[in-house]
Amino acid sequence: MAVRLIIFWLVLAAGFGWAAWFVARAPRRALWVRIGVAAVLLVACAVSFLMYGADLEKNLGSVILYFVVWSSVFGLSAACAGTILGTLAALLIG
Repeated sequence: MAVRLIIFWLVLAAGFGWAAWFVARAPRRALWVRIGVAAVLLVACAVSFLMYGADLEKNLGSVILYFVVWSSVFGLSAACAGTILGTLAALLIG
């Protein structure tokens, strides 16, 4: 199961990376801003991974919120990583 999730995350990241590379026809300054915003969001995902869930009260609401937060972090971290790599590739290649 974990291998499937890793493969799915890599496919998401690759898709966002390709999309970021494809639309990276903006001026260079705008691309660096995009990289900065995506990097801040990626760091926020990592921090939430370390901080969230340590002191949760165990009830149905917290379990539902736990899965909503982690599914959001899963997709957002893939989008951020793909955006960073795709935009950097557009900066370096094009």
